[in-house]
Amino acid sequence: MKNARPQTSEASARDKRHSTSADLFPEMKPASRAPILPKPGTVKAKALAALTAGPVSQPTFPHSWRLAAYVDELIDDGWAILSKDIAFHGRVIAEYRIDPQDPATRAGLAEYGQRGFIAPHLLGLLAVSAPAVAALVALVWGWLA
Repeated sequence: MKNARPQTSEASARDKRHSTSADLFPEMKPASRAPILPKPGTVKAKALAALTAGPVSQPTFPHSWRLAAYVDELIDDGWAILSKDIAFHGRVIAEYRIDPQDPATRAGLAEYGQRGFIAPHLLGLLAVSAPAVAALVALVWGWLA
C-alpha cells in the first residue's frame, strides 16, 4: 500500500500507572492485614520457618525441591518476601528472605512468633491459677497416698 498513512494512537484516558496524585485521606485507608499463616506441619510452614530464621535458597532447604513454589504460595498469602540472585556451583539461583520493613509482614511475624506460646494478656490468669492448681494437686495427691 503506497498511500497508507502511519498509524498513531493515543490513550483515551489518563494512564493510571503514571498518576502522582496523593491519597487525600490516608487515615481512612484500611489497615494492612496480617498475612495468612500456613497450617503447622506443612512444607509451606517449614518454608516460612526457614525464612524467619534467615536467608534461604534451594540447596539450604532440605524439606522439598520446590522451594520457589512454596515461596510463591507465601507471597500469595500476603507475606513480603525479597529475592536476589546468587551464584551456586557455576549457576545462578534465587535466595529468599522475609522483608521486615513491610507492615503486614511485621504483623504476621509477630503473630507467627506467638503461635504455640501463651499470649501476653493471659499470663496474669496463669499467675493467679498456678497456686490454685498446686493446691488441687496436693489435695488429690493426699487422697491417693
